[in-house]
Amino acid sequence: MELKTIEKEYVDIPTLVAVGSVSTVLLIVVIFATQAWFYYEQKAEIASKEAANPNWALRDINLKQHEKINNYRWMDQKKQIAAIPIDDAIKLTAKSLGR
Repeated sequence: MELKTIEKEYVDIPTLVAVGSVSTVLLIVVIFATQAWFYYEQKAEIASKEAANPNWALRDINLKQHEKINNYRWMDQKKQIAAIPIDDAIKLTAKSLGR
């Protein structure tokens, strides 16, 4: 009857730790990159949908505001109070302060 000898297997701990660490870092980088890519695509999708379907109410409000600030008009005609275009108001203000 022969006795068998069992040899111990050598486990390379430093290599195992290095491979595990690199794999963990790569996994985290892939997760963050995938999430960033998702947010980029989501933002692009929202922008394309907004461009395809403009907000007409907002457009009308902006047009009315531009009309108010770029034209002469009466604020109160009885009191003789008038509004002037914003560019003229800026020039007059700068002129009066620059005496």
